[in-house]
Amino acid sequence: MRHATLAGAALIAACAGAPVQAQSLADTLVQTYQTSPTLKSARAVLRQVDEAVAVERGVKRPFVTATGDADFTAAEGGDPGIEDTYSLSVTGSLLVFDSGETRANVNSALSDVASQRAVLKSTEQSVLLSAVTAYSNVFRDQEQVSVAGNNVRVLEQQVTATNDRFELGEVTLTDVALSNSRLAEAQAIEAGFQGSLAISTADYVEVVGTIPGQLRPPPPLPPLPATLEEAIAIAMREDPTLQSARFAVNAATFDVRAARSARGPSVSLSGGYTYTAQPGSDGFLGPDTNTASVGVTGSVPLISGGQLSAGVRAAEAALEQARFDLQTSARATRDGVATAWANLAVAQATIVANEEGARAAGIAFQGGQEEVQLGARTTLDVLDLEQDLRDAQFALTDSRGDELIAAYALLAAMGLLTVEHLNLGIPTYDPDIYFSEVQNAPYSTVRGSILDKLRDRYSR
Repeated sequence: MRHATLAGAALIAACAGAPVQAQSLADTLVQTYQTSPTLKSARAVLRQVDEAVAVERGVKRPFVTATGDADFTAAEGGDPGIEDTYSLSVTGSLLVFDSGETRANVNSALSDVASQRAVLKSTEQSVLLSAVTAYSNVFRDQEQVSVAGNNVRVLEQQVTATNDRFELGEVTLTDVALSNSRLAEAQAIEAGFQGSLAISTADYVEVVGTIPGQLRPPPPLPPLPATLEEAIAIAMREDPTLQSARFAVNAATFDVRAARSARGPSVSLSGGYTYTAQPGSDGFLGPDTNTASVGVTGSVPLISGGQLSAGVRAAEAALEQARFDLQTSARATRDGVATAWANLAVAQATIVANEEGARAAGIAFQGGQEEVQLGARTTLDVLDLEQDLRDAQFALTDSRGDELIAAYALLAAMGLLTVEHLNLGIPTYDPDIYFSEVQNAPYSTVRGSILDKLRDRYSR
């Protein structure tokens, strides 16, 4: 079993195709932030939402269309009276007034951008928390494997010592069998932890994208609020899920304005130029015709079959939904902080208890080993004390991993699990770069610009 799990870990490393190297928690977070496909996907979604602002602003920009036309006609026998006609037309239109509908749509799109940026921040926190969890699980399993391995070596020494004492007639065959039984049990436990390590390593590769190697011990916990009330206050201000819900309310408010404005009047300017040429009677082009036109068009909907009114009612219902969703998000934020706070408190209290338990179990085991030499303890007593020590060490390792995850989960619940707050010291994705390039609806794509460099950096 042990060889099988080790082979599984080796297979994971081969499939990942990345060098094995020791990583700290900071290394893990940096690697995840820079290479996560989940984050790259979320950034691409934000860029799509950015373009909606350009689309809405483009509504009040000129629309120009060029049309060319060539008509060739012929009759049987080549009737010279049939004429070919060539024409070229350029027409344009410009919306100058629409009762504020475009302005409302632009503001709604801007609110959608702000909401999606908050969604991106929430995704970043979720990905970073997944990286912390993956790191903690691998480090825990590596520690468990180490403890289990030490336990096996201790029991191997115990088996040797018991066999020696059996040869001297100090213990019975039952004591030898008990020692061998506990050794086999310890070896099975070690194999189980090897399997858990292989699984957590695979999870780490999925989240982070690299093989963890022998992880370095986690750093001290990040600074956290002193009270639950302070943590909730921070979350109500910083939680990106809550921020997204607030901007969604803003967007829905502007959607209502746009729907109402659609029932108002609108004014457009239009113009056109047409050039037409026809052949003369001698077969050559005859005199051409040039036509130009300019017009003003005003319209106001009178009867729309109820469609515009239905649109207003639908937008108002969507606004009501967004407001209720905001209330739900606020409750979820408070609950998330309270839950994370409680989990952290439980983990820290458990650590204190497990540290004392491990210390006491260690003293008891050492004392038991000495007492068995004096005949005051049996082999079974010592084996039981050894098992108590092993269980205490396993519990302590588990509780320390729970504390690490709980602390960073609390940061995420408050909206502070970010590259900037953690001081990871790496460049971060700046959504303003792309937005500033496209918000005014450029007429051509911005290939070869800073956008390409931005995409290249965060898409590899």
